[in-house]
Amino acid sequence: FREQHAEKDEALEDLVDSTKANLKYAEFAVKDRPGKLSQLGWAPRRSGTPLEAPGEVRNIKLVGEGDSWVVLRWESPAEGGKPAFYKIHRLAGDQWDPVETSTNTEQLVSNQPRGVDLHFRVTAVNNAGEGPPSATITVVL
Repeated sequence: FREQHAEKDEALEDLVDSTKANLKYAEFAVKDRPGKLSQLGWAPRRSGTPLEAPGEVRNIKLVGEGDSWVVLRWESPAEGGKPAFYKIHRLAGDQWDPVETSTNTEQLVSNQPRGVDLHFRVTAVNNAGEGPPSATITVVL
């Protein structure tokens, strides 16, 4: 039985490969006449829509804190492209350094210094780029 199944699997793979090749050839051969492709239930490729960078992250807030950690929560941007992930930045001196990344809208940020003002903000990121930063939240541990 195994040999029969192997033969059938191989025949099926050959059929799939040849069908794909035939469809690609048909698409190329009638690219200037898209009506011909629709007769086969096939359509020419659509031009892609450009991806837009995400907008500004909204409503950042502190939802938990401990000796050396904080939990931040925010809302996805209302405008712009869909975020792939978020970057959490902390102000260090006069520059914003990324300290965490998250695919969720809540993140634990650990190993933070105590007794100083900690300023955090969040940006949304996708393949088109990084959106504008959220409002800043300040925490003292």
